[in-house]
Amino acid sequence: MSLPPSRSLAGLTLRDLDYVLAVSRTGHFGQAAHACGVSQPGLSEQIRKVEALLGCTLFERGRRGTRPTRRGAALIPLVERIVRDAHVLMEQAHGTGHTLAGPLALGIIPTLAPYYMPTLLRHIRAAHPDIALRLTEDRTADLTRHLLDYTLDIVIAAMPAPDPGIATAVLFFEPFRVLVPRNHPLAAKSALSSADLDSADLMLLDPGHCLRDQTVSLCDPSVPLHPGLDGPIATSVEMLRYMVDAGEGIAVMPALAVDTDTEARGFSRAIPFASPEIGRTIGLWWRATDPRAPLFAQLAQELGTSPKRPASKKPGR
Repeated sequence: MSLPPSRSLAGLTLRDLDYVLAVSRTGHFGQAAHACGVSQPGLSEQIRKVEALLGCTLFERGRRGTRPTRRGAALIPLVERIVRDAHVLMEQAHGTGHTLAGPLALGIIPTLAPYYMPTLLRHIRAAHPDIALRLTEDRTADLTRHLLDYTLDIVIAAMPAPDPGIATAVLFFEPFRVLVPRNHPLAAKSALSSADLDSADLMLLDPGHCLRDQTVSLCDPSVPLHPGLDGPIATSVEMLRYMVDAGEGIAVMPALAVDTDTEARGFSRAIPFASPEIGRTIGLWWRATDPRAPLFAQLAQELGTSPKRPASKKPGR
């Protein structure tokens, strides 16, 4: 049954729906317009058109920002589904041939990017010279969102992936180290246990980094973290490293970040955990609906078996 003329959706485009999602994500018409590459008046006019076609107001506009109305909050997930399904349709229709070639948007977590990207780029340039990489460094939650909204094609991050719509393949296991100042009581030990982290001078990255959550998971839950850990401590692995070098405390660090030149710097020691299981599994992620899935799985296999890989597979796996 067709809609009455007054409710016809013939004028509704996927671009209009992209504008709706941009406003929903940013909570601000100006920021949404900038993200979409259009003027704010133009985006506002298109949003009003969508609201008129749907017969309801999607957003409540105010001086403190924009938020979905109750009706808008119910409809926006449907808009996301329509846009996602349209992208799947185009991916399935066009296919990708038998090689990875052309533009490829890759996202990677910031606690890994500076230390793994040289290895990754060397491999891709040698094995897949026709790939034109566009690189994004961001936190896991943002990378996940950008992967699912088709801004990114693949992501390299710690496992597991947080969404069932994401397919994954293991690349390597990266052990953790405890970075301690040279004059710290723990510096004399050759290996540490997670119990050694129950210390008032344990420092963390700020909220949003998966390494922060992984570090907290190693601590004894019956021992409360000291008040200083309730807020941001360091915004990057390198800043955390400098703070340890300065004697501010200890920190759990990825092996790739500290195994190469820590001893030469002379300010701190990177001490392994006695248990080789303490670390993180790094994987390659892609949308489960992407028809390039076999090519991405092959790329993951190449990266995981490359003799230049930075760490071995997880013990016993």
